[in-house]
Amino acid sequence: RGLDRVVVINVASTEPPAGEHRAHVSLVALLAALASGTDVLPASSLYAYAALTAGCPYVDFTPSTGARLPALDRLARRRGVPYAGRYGKTGETLLKSVLAPMFAQRALRVRAWSGTNLLGGGDGATLADPAAAAAKNASKSLVVGETLGYPVDGQVHIDYVADLGDWKTAWDHVVFDGFLGARMSLQFTWQGCDSALAAPLILDLARLMALAHASGRTGPVHELAFFFKDPVGADGTTGGPGVDHALAAQYETLRSWAASR
Repeated sequence: RGLDRVVVINVASTEPPAGEHRAHVSLVALLAALASGTDVLPASSLYAYAALTAGCPYVDFTPSTGARLPALDRLARRRGVPYAGRYGKTGETLLKSVLAPMFAQRALRVRAWSGTNLLGGGDGATLADPAAAAAKNASKSLVVGETLGYPVDGQVHIDYVADLGDWKTAWDHVVFDGFLGARMSLQFTWQGCDSALAAPLILDLARLMALAHASGRTGPVHELAFFFKDPVGADGTTGGPGVDHALAAQYETLRSWAASR
């Protein structure tokens, strides 16, 4: 169609976490395995491989493995294209990334942070599978511990409610200590339309990744952490250099980066 560039964004259903394989670490080993017909990549990573090989910037909007493999990081740098991800931050975790810095800045020790999520639609049906839900839960739980700097008790539960359709509800319960150990709690409920929350982020990511590509950026674009629950660092790994999970800090990093393009 005579396009200047194509940006590929993965919004497919969440996959179970990928098992480790030696071909994930080395690009040479990965190319050899693929050439031999060996099944070494989950679907999201095959799409990432195809996109990067074609010279297309790639974005992981789900918690699936996607481009988050050392071999694919090497491929992106070799092909001279950027990638970003993963797992779009649209609801409950968006609030966590705002509230967790508040507790840290006020020196309020968080003792437990638990959440229950109800959702319908295709995403909810997929996450009824415990293996698929494991990948989502790991990313959703990341922001609190990373922001506070210490482990916090509590779990995130996801329940499929078909009647909700594209709507989702999250309820969180936070227990924290105030002055002289006074025990207190915070509860909040979030209700939102999944597609309406995600769509503007995807449009912005397409434009920003096109900008990164046009400006010659290669490898992980960690400045886009503002959009993700589990953002890629400057070294291509989760929580690597350049990652701050506090939303305000992420936003300032994004604005500064975009203004300099």
